[in-house]
Amino acid sequence: MRIHHNLDLVPATERAITIGVFDGVHQGHRALLNQMLIEARRRNLTATVITFPNHPQSVLNPPAPPLLTTIDERIELLEELGIEETIVLTFTIELSQRSAERFCREILIDKLNCKLLVVGDDFALGHRREGNVERLKQLGKEMGFEVLKVSSVILAGIRISSSEIRQMLLKGEIEKASELLGKPYRLKGFVQKGTGRGHQLGFPTINLRVSQEKLLPLFGVYASRAHLKGTSWDAAVYIGQRPTFGETEISIEAHLLGFNGSVSQGTIATLELLAFIRPDRKFDSVDALIAQMNSDLCVVTERLKVLKKLDYR
Repeated sequence: MRIHHNLDLVPATERAITIGVFDGVHQGHRALLNQMLIEARRRNLTATVITFPNHPQSVLNPPAPPLLTTIDERIELLEELGIEETIVLTFTIELSQRSAERFCREILIDKLNCKLLVVGDDFALGHRREGNVERLKQLGKEMGFEVLKVSSVILAGIRISSSEIRQMLLKGEIEKASELLGKPYRLKGFVQKGTGRGHQLGFPTINLRVSQEKLLPLFGVYASRAHLKGTSWDAAVYIGQRPTFGETEISIEAHLLGFNGSVSQGTIATLELLAFIRPDRKFDSVDALIAQMNSDLCVVTERLKVLKKLDYR
């Protein structure tokens, strides 16, 4: 997939385009993107996504919500879907104040030679969102591009959206969120040096540093799958502030089941959170914490056995 950060350097070609944050690249996004791919191939157009590295709310109504996917994660997922070209366009005040007509003429037509614009049913662009679907269809007739509207995806009575998934994750509803995403929720980052407390307690862990923009789900213990160095491991993952020890810094720790080696600092690791086991809490003693951790490992192991039978991963 070709990735562009400068509109002035984008090569000339006729394009099918869709625009959005696409945070999470969830099932609703995938329905729209797959429809764009079908139409682009049928019309011999380049399938192009315009996305923003920063959430528009960081400019229009800060603070922005935490992200389900960083821009790098989003690009990886778009490439997996077969998108041919992604244009990373920083969302700015100047961009938000352009009229829909100016955006379409100066960017979609003059810069990108858009022939087909694919949008969701609630999509709008331009100052004060005046460029709704009907307005865009009018502009398309004037400027020579077609507008295709793709309906939202409803699953179990829920309209799939990034905001809905965020709320599920913050409540620990990891399996519901993964169903809407179409894949397990992932935390990707670099292994960093920890305090060594897990090793002292008999549960050695790798400690993960993720982007500060990334949404962390409800603090607690999760049954997970860890991917690092080309190998995958079942894992018990803890996300929280270790209240038993009076700490406040957020920690993401993974105990890899059956792993006896070491992992170098700076190693890239991905944790797939598969099931929520219990919320974080403070224990009266270290012995009580160790007893709970042993219980957690038993629950994690059994939960992962069930998920494997269901071919969840």
